[in-house]
Amino acid sequence: MSRRVSFNAMEFDSKLSTLAFSEDEEECTEKREKICKIMARIIKNDLTARQREIIVLYYYNGKGVNEIAQILKICPSSVSRTIKAARNKIFKYMRYYFL
Repeated sequence: MSRRVSFNAMEFDSKLSTLAFSEDEEECTEKREKICKIMARIIKNDLTARQREIIVLYYYNGKGVNEIAQILKICPSSVSRTIKAARNKIFKYMRYYFL
């Protein structure tokens, strides 16, 4: 099953990876730490409780859409829509910080 990703998200991912993986090792580590802190802040403060729960299950615990749907007793399409909305919100805030 493939995931559709918008062009803006792909462009953002490439710019973010360029920021995070520079040639200077010390600078690279600092940037990665900054990205992780900002990402954690966004997930904690700017997502709804449902979005946060689903994002943690999906990205950090490696659960699939169907597994999350079973755990939360909701339909898989709701999980997919929530992931998309959360990614868009994270993308918007990360773009504010880095671009």
